[in-house]
Parts: sequence; structure tokens; C-alpha cells
Amino acid sequence: MQNVENVTIVWSDYVRYRIDLRGFDPPKLEEILRYSAERYFDTVTGRMIAVGKHWEVCL
Repeated sequence: MQNVENVTIVWSDYVRYRIDLRGFDPPKLEEILRYSAERYFDTVTGRMIAVGKHWEVCL
């Protein structure tokens, strides 16, 4: 498997739309995709799924 630093993540227009719609931070999502220790294999789609937390503290 490739080093996660060398993997290029390409966001589709639809994914960018959903990221903006939900107010997520793309660099934070990239961090979750690259470094999440919690991963699962979706047997229906045949894809890996990374799980992580994404929130901001509002004071």
C-alpha cells in the first residue's frame, strides 16, 4: 500500500457541494481519511470506510 502522504485525494463536485452544505472543513476531512485508525470494509460497495470525528468548539 502507498504511503498516505503520497495519496492524492480528488473531491468530486458533488462531494464538495455536500462538504459545503454540511459546513465541514476539507483539510480536516482529508486528515480523517489519511490517518483514521478506525476503518471498515463495505461489502456491498467493496470500498474502505474511514471513521473520525469532525467538530469545532464554539465559545
